Amino acid sequence: MKQTVFTMCLLLVMAGQSFAGCVDGDCVNGEGVYEWSDGTRYTGTIRNKAPEGQGAMLYPDGGEYKGEMKAGSRSGKGDMVFPDGKKYSGQWADNLMNGQGKMVWLDGRVYEGEWLDGMSHGQGSMKYPDGKEKKGEWEDGDFLEEE
Repeated sequence: MKQTVFTMCLLLVMAGQSFAGCVDGDCVNGEGVYEWSDGTRYTGTIRNKAPEGQGAMLYPDGGEYKGEMKAGSRSGKGDMVFPDGKKYSGQWADNLMNGQGKMVWLDGRVYEGEWLDGMSHGQGSMKYPDGKEKKGEWEDGDFLEEE
């Protein structure tokens, strides 16, 4: 009887947890599908049990990344659609926009240029839906000066 009660309690606890691990394929060194307990799902190349190479990440908040991965992080060239609908295409390093890239917002703004740690930083231009444009130096997401 005690064993039955224990087994039922264990099953109830396990039912409340999300699955985390390999869902399909070779999740050690090959092509596979991996899902984390928060609902994040990766499909693509896996090396040493981590996303490495080309793949796609689907996030529980609706975000989606397609592109290069390195040691489990977005690194290299990739495209991201954010939960709010904005789209980024360009270079990544350690899960952040780093290098050359382009961001398009739903309201029509377009920034194209250099990025550092997820913010416009360096040379770039922001075009606005009304036709105006800011072109020049950016720092930590703020426009500094015209070229």
